[in-house]
Amino acid sequence: MVLNTQHEKGTGFSIMDIHNEILVREVMSKEIFDIELTATVLEVAKMMADNDTGSIIITKEGASVGIITEYDVITKTVVRNVLPADMKAMDIMSYPIITTKPITNIIEAAEIMVRSNIRRLVVMENDTISGMVTDRDIIAIAPGLNTILEGLIELHHEENFSGEQELERGICQRCGIFVDSLSDVNGLMLCDDCKEDEGYYD
Repeated sequence: MVLNTQHEKGTGFSIMDIHNEILVREVMSKEIFDIELTATVLEVAKMMADNDTGSIIITKEGASVGIITEYDVITKTVVRNVLPADMKAMDIMSYPIITTKPITNIIEAAEIMVRSNIRRLVVMENDTISGMVTDRDIIAIAPGLNTILEGLIELHHEENFSGEQELERGICQRCGIFVDSLSDVNGLMLCDDCKEDEGYYD
């Protein structure tokens, strides 16, 4: 079941309806692009441009091992003044890939995105990638879900904020690198290197 966005304005779908009824498989994109981890970042960027997509799955001998987004390309090459042709996909990809199932409801998918500090969630079925859902996909179902996402983000930061607190793996909000451990420093999820740059030490 796919809800038309007009339902948000007033014909009786509650948050509970959305939570129980709309599944990831109903809003995900099934068009997924991949490239070998030995490809250059320039080749990755070209594939993004040619296919009008914001993310590329990185594979090794056919198996999915990581993901690269437009943000990765910008923050890990352009901002660092490194030529995309001089770097490999393996050098900037985020891994492991954070996934969900097609039968996950979209509110739970949004919660996974917030916990992992990501905007794209890979959908897997029977150990095979079957699609991808983004924050925009979720918001497009009903504009009011934007409020839910904002609330989840705020709650996430409130629960974890205590000046500095060790968190689970995720993407550093300063350098954009996926790491096994993040620290909440003044409301930002930072890796150890960026934490030191901010003047915080263990």
